[in-house]
Amino acid sequence: MEIGKCPRDANKMLYTFESEKLSNGIARVSLVLKCPVCNYRVVVERLEASRDKDGNVLIRRFFTESKPA
Repeated sequence: MEIGKCPRDANKMLYTFESEKLSNGIARVSLVLKCPVCNYRVVVERLEASRDKDGNVLIRRFFTESKPA
């Protein structure tokens, strides 16, 4: 997949942020490449924030590995 082009319809993909609050107390923010025409999306990076039993904030960072063409 060429960065910036949708693999389905070759339109320009946009970087967007998506956030959500899960029922188990985790807050999640994702950096997503998204096609505005067909809504194809690829999660590039994800951050998850939660608290441990002592009240400390835990932040986990996840990256998506690029797939070979």
